[in-house]
Amino acid sequence: MDWQTIKIEGEGEVLHLVLNRPRMHNAINQQLLEELLAACATIEAQGDCRCVIVRGAGPSFSSGADLKEGKTHGGSTGQGLHRARLGSHVINALGDLTPVTIAAVHGHAIGGGVCLAMACDFRIGAEGASVAIRESKLGLSLSWHSIPNVVHLVGPSRAKEMIMFGEPHPARQLLEWGFFNELVPERELISAAEALAAKVVRQPPIPVQMTKASVNALVKAMDRSIFHLDAPGVTLTSQTRDAAKAREAFFEGESPGWDNE
Repeated sequence: MDWQTIKIEGEGEVLHLVLNRPRMHNAINQQLLEELLAACATIEAQGDCRCVIVRGAGPSFSSGADLKEGKTHGGSTGQGLHRARLGSHVINALGDLTPVTIAAVHGHAIGGGVCLAMACDFRIGAEGASVAIRESKLGLSLSWHSIPNVVHLVGPSRAKEMIMFGEPHPARQLLEWGFFNELVPERELISAAEALAAKVVRQPPIPVQMTKASVNALVKAMDRSIFHLDAPGVTLTSQTRDAAKAREAFFEGESPGWDNE
C-alpha cells in the first residue's frame, strides 16, 4: 500500500505503525485518519501479527488535529459529523485490533494524538513527553469516543481536570496517574516498546487475545451509553460563537472573552 501520511514497518509478529507527517508534528488530517483506518484493516488481516507499536516520526508523537485543515475546509454540519465519526471509527479500529498495541509517546501528544495513544493497550512515555487534551480551549467537546478512555485511565476527577482545562501534563505526573505504564529516556523509547512487544510475543497467543477482549469488554461495557452525543456534541460546539473566538485566539494569540453562546 502506498501510504502518504503513515508507514507500516517490520514484518511477522511485531509491526510498527508510524504516524509520518514529521514536519507537521504528525498533525492529524483527514487523509491520515483514512490511512490509519485502512492500516488497521491491513494489520488485522495479517494473521501472524501479535503486537503493534504505534509511534510518531520526527520530534513528537502527534500534535493532534490539523487545525489549518479545519480552518481551510470548514464545511457543512454534515461534513463536520463525517469528520468526527471518522475519528471515532479510527479509535475503535485501533482499540479492537486483535494484536496487542503499544503507544510509544515522545515529544508532544495533543488532542487527537492523545486519543490514539489511549486507544492502545499499553503506553510507554519518554521522560520528557508532554500530554494535553486542549479541545476545551478551542471551544470544542472531546469526541472520537475518547472521554471514556480518559476516565478509565486516570479516573473521573482527573479526567475532568485534563479535559476541562486543557493544560499540558508532564509524563512523570501521568505515570503516577496511571496514564503511562512506564517512562524511559527518549533515546530508549523504541527499544523499550520493542522489549514489551517481545514479552507479548513470548506468551501463548490465544490467552493473550482472550484476556484483551475480555478486559476491554468489561471496562467498556457502559461506554456506548454516551456515544450518541459524541459526533453531534463536537459538531454543535464547533459552531458556537465561543468556538469561533477560541480558534481565532489560537491562530492570533489573543485572549478572548466568552459569550456563552
